[in-house]
Amino acid sequence: MSTLHIVGVHGIRQGSAATTAGLSSRWQMSVAAALAAAGDAGRVGPIELTVPSYQGAFPKTATRHIRLGPEAVDAADTPVDEEEEDFILEALAAYEPSAADDAETDDASLVPGRTLGEGWLTPRILRRAHAVDRKAGKGVTARLMWLVREAHTYLRDEETGAAVRAKVGEALAETGAGMVIAHSLGSVVFYDMLSRGEIPGARGGELGVTTLVTCGSPLSWLAVRAGVHTAGNPLAVPAGVEWTNLYASNDYVAKGGGLAHLASGVVDVKVNNGALQPHDVHRYLDKAAVSERILKAAAGRGK
Repeated sequence: MSTLHIVGVHGIRQGSAATTAGLSSRWQMSVAAALAAAGDAGRVGPIELTVPSYQGAFPKTATRHIRLGPEAVDAADTPVDEEEEDFILEALAAYEPSAADDAETDDASLVPGRTLGEGWLTPRILRRAHAVDRKAGKGVTARLMWLVREAHTYLRDEETGAAVRAKVGEALAETGAGMVIAHSLGSVVFYDMLSRGEIPGARGGELGVTTLVTCGSPLSWLAVRAGVHTAGNPLAVPAGVEWTNLYASNDYVAKGGGLAHLASGVVDVKVNNGALQPHDVHRYLDKAAVSERILKAAAGRGK
């Protein structure tokens, strides 16, 4: 039985030590455990999962703690220009539309216990962060900020975006993978590649990837969608690609919802990732829906 090759496209905060070998091994272990638990390991046959690390494509910056009330996270200590500030504000407003009014108020006072991040955490961002935390839950903004800033860098910095896509494209070309699992920002990256026609072809010039699984995707954010598809049109993948999207009800990145209302041809699957780290990729990889898609892809290999 031939090997089923799968390429994974990771999300943010993998760390500078996260190599392709390390990421691939961890993802493969999670998938193997899920298949074994479902009793499908023997039916699938050999699997090789490759997760190319693109973290090095992002600018390396110092970090500092953002303190939003009792919550604290690290964030890039690079200044925010007006364009990025608007992107952040729009992304956060997706969680609480009325937060737009909070950001525009002339009241410059900050919530007690919050510190203005020197150089980039502007008063407008802080006011909107406070509104989002009131609506979505304490600490949500702090957990989102890494993703928002890296999404902005990917979408607006042409050199960074091209380098990220090149890493994924190389893995697809080298492995000939017909299945992709994309998590978080990785789903934006791969959707962007599909839209640009940057997926290596299979025999006869046909699209090489026929199975796509996205997990915890931020494609529901207007600020993100605006960077990867034509406004006014639904999200869509090329004909011949079977797209399944997993989302957890308490995943703050997916906003607890799927993509079917925004995309054509996608099948949403709601999963339970628990209360602890619901956005973590390994909490998605161990789900039956992923195992089922792998089993189906394995059955169709070589056809």
